[in-house]
Amino acid sequence: MIPGRCRGGPWILLANALLLVLLFALARLVPLLGAGGEAAGGAEGGVWSGDIILVATGLLFLGLGFLIPLHAGLLNVAIHGEFLAGFIVGSLLTRSAVPASAQAGLGLLAGALAGGVVGLIVAWLKRRFAIHEILSGLLLGGALIPVARAFGVAPTATPSLTIPLGSLADRIPWGPALKLHPNFVLAWGILLLSAGILLGFLAAHLLRASVRGFELRAVGSNPLAAVAAGVDVDGVQVLVMSFGGACAGLTGALQLWTNPAIALERWPFPIGFAGLTVALIGAGYFRGAMLAAVLLAVWLSLPAVHHALKDPAWNALIAFLLVTPMFWILPRLFPDQGAPRALWRTRHREPL
Repeated sequence: MIPGRCRGGPWILLANALLLVLLFALARLVPLLGAGGEAAGGAEGGVWSGDIILVATGLLFLGLGFLIPLHAGLLNVAIHGEFLAGFIVGSLLTRSAVPASAQAGLGLLAGALAGGVVGLIVAWLKRRFAIHEILSGLLLGGALIPVARAFGVAPTATPSLTIPLGSLADRIPWGPALKLHPNFVLAWGILLLSAGILLGFLAAHLLRASVRGFELRAVGSNPLAAVAAGVDVDGVQVLVMSFGGACAGLTGALQLWTNPAIALERWPFPIGFAGLTVALIGAGYFRGAMLAAVLLAVWLSLPAVHHALKDPAWNALIAFLLVTPMFWILPRLFPDQGAPRALWRTRHREPL
């Protein structure tokens, strides 16, 4: 198996396409569409082109943040913690005396670095103490939630950062947005989206046409065979986890460019995990993830969807639909040899 290439042929792609059609069709079935359109068109929930661009950019980088480690046999569920780390660092920069435009650029760089550090910690814990990335990723994400709450000072809160588990159900207030000029946000948002698309095409090409890409494919297909062939499995996994974390951290810092409540309250579960949906609807393909990110951004911009996600019943239905692709995609992305056992290994070497 080539990691990132989904077995199942056209039927899997057809299932994902039908899922997207169903999500768009649900926007027509939401009751009280007129009220929803008015609510979404107000000052608090208004949608403009810059918002759509930022949402598409964020979803794309989150998809890459999950998909790149997946090619090396890692489930990067630390993506929410990496997202929060980028947001926390970006929030700290908003309190400095640096001009807003400079804060925006520095925030992206610092957020990417913070997310990469979280990914590095997850990979190091797996390499040093054999702690699986799912366990360490979820724990780190939960630990960063109160930190994000502590650095939020505005009364605006979004359900996208909450996990409904006891005391963690409290909404996390966001820090103040940078209040950038819309033209600045739109222009640089388009550049960032273009950079994300270029990164996706470049990653797909390198995966298939470079020595490093061959090593990464070997690690994802059969880590034990990769070790026997002389590939530094741990080094490759540390690299891809850091890179995936940087993509997620950049997305977290990007939320401060505009009012995050507008951009994120339309997602029914913690926004960091949206990367899983983007990657899986894209069937494990980089090009598929790009298309899924853009289509989901357009879908989220529909006023009826914005209205539906405020209703608990519709919110639960949409959340269920967004996670269903994992049932038919993940089993087809497992490595062929040793599957699914190889995916759950914490140390890729035979016992003495």
